[in-house]
Amino acid sequence: MDFQTLIASAILIAAFVYTIMRFRKNWKQGDADPKCDNCDVPELIKNRKNQNRD
Repeated sequence: MDFQTLIASAILIAAFVYTIMRFRKNWKQGDADPKCDNCDVPELIKNRKNQNRD
């Protein structure tokens, strides 16, 4: 095999492994963002709507 083919194959395998690892991490973690667990924004919007009605 050619030296360039070996390097290209190694890069391809590394990229494939990296992609699979990232996919598995995101799959296990889910869509929940830990920074947004205690978010007050929905309550603030609700309060503003109630204030505008008065």
